[in-house]
Amino acid sequence: MKEDDINGFIERNLKNFSVNSTGWNDLIRQMLFELAVGGWNMKNDVFGKEKFGELRCSLYSENEELNVTLKIITDKYSKLSQKTCEICGREGKIRTINSWKTTLCLNDFLDQNPVMEIDNDLNISYRKKTMLNIKDVIKAEVEFDLKTLELYTEASLDRDESFSFSSQNPNYYLLLKTIHDHLFSDDVRENISDLFHTLKDCEICGYKALHENSCLRCGNEAWEDSQEYGEKSDYIKDCQVDIFIDEDDFEKYFKYDRSFEKVTDHQILFTHNDLNEYEKLLF
Repeated sequence: MKEDDINGFIERNLKNFSVNSTGWNDLIRQMLFELAVGGWNMKNDVFGKEKFGELRCSLYSENEELNVTLKIITDKYSKLSQKTCEICGREGKIRTINSWKTTLCLNDFLDQNPVMEIDNDLNISYRKKTMLNIKDVIKAEVEFDLKTLELYTEASLDRDESFSFSSQNPNYYLLLKTIHDHLFSDDVRENISDLFHTLKDCEICGYKALHENSCLRCGNEAWEDSQEYGEKSDYIKDCQVDIFIDEDDFEKYFKYDRSFEKVTDHQILFTHNDLNEYEKLLF
């Protein structure tokens, strides 16, 4: 098997992969190399795509033993793709942007999904570029669970378009409580008011963001005596360690969220030893 033949096979088939950017090119090249030396007939093209944030490649051979080898190789690179940024090739993880799963490093995730800011003049901006001023809003709509917000200006209403915001983004609740209540319909106005007037302190993350039994800031459920978890302090401690480890980069993304007040006497329950034990189990 000549190296030139393998290289030609790789370069010819690299274009057959429908992916979002060039971050997986090295992975695809390595996979194609392993397929070639693993026994795949290099006269036959290989096709693949990105789906749900991972690399998918399906191959079939009449040789059942070869099929096992092919599946081992494609499964290997499918798993590796879930840890590789599709854009730059650095270490990444599967993330969700506008309901779409994609594998990105933190920098490219923030670039694709930048943090919304609201300044003192009520400008809503991303990366310091103003997209809307709250004073221009003439109508506001919100989903029943208050987690999706649509804002309209005169110009956007004429085009039957809106500016959409989601609770998955930092400063969403800051925006929701900044919008004048008269812009909402009567049936949701009271619900929004109740939400912000009934918030309680979250013992886990230390923000006044506990709504009913769920924290709008950290997403954790409040402790309940009926739940099967042992002691309340153990539950809070484990949740706090999860936040500190920040395996999903949630805290890094919400670092500049200003939606909720910080609780001044909040207590951290885990110790350095607790953190070490947790990391041993995790890694």
